[in-house]
Amino acid sequence: MRTLNADSIAPAAPVTPAAPVALADTRITVLFDDGSCLLGNGMRALRAVSCLVELQIGDRVLVSTSTDGPCHVLHILARNMCIRSESARNESGSARLSVPGATGMSLCQARIAVHAAESLHMGSAGDASLSAAGGTLSLNGRNLFVTVTDSIVEQASHYVGKIGQYLLDVRALLRLHGNDALFTAANDIKVDAERISMG
Repeated sequence: MRTLNADSIAPAAPVTPAAPVALADTRITVLFDDGSCLLGNGMRALRAVSCLVELQIGDRVLVSTSTDGPCHVLHILARNMCIRSESARNESGSARLSVPGATGMSLCQARIAVHAAESLHMGSAGDASLSAAGGTLSLNGRNLFVTVTDSIVEQASHYVGKIGQYLLDVRALLRLHGNDALFTAANDIKVDAERISMG
């Protein structure tokens, strides 16, 4: 049977008391380029990592203040919609999400849905990829416009299309090739050119 010898217990290290933290309800007055902001109470604060909504001037925020660390904006409580300038009013009607100090953001969930009542825009200044490797990728719309500066490359085992009218205008060379080719028409097939070579 083992017993605990009190003399063998090392003395515990002194615990440094945590600095008191206070909460304040104030507003954003100035936004700086380094990501910090000036508050209505005269203090300068940083946006907390958990505060994903980017700050705007006039926002009513909940701020934490500490004697041994920087001041942080924890939450945006309300957004001021009564702004005189038209550009600022349009900005106040929308919100942007970002993580302070992070270079990327990922959403990981079994199912993710994004719904837009009016319009949805996704853009990238560099590369963009949309894939459904193990399922079906569906595009559905009244009109589909595709504009490419250089090349369009398509690869598929089967290509099936059903179109009311198909108009193709090629400025230079048009080449159709296959092991076997079949051209049928319910009425007429017309071939017109300055010179026609067959065989």
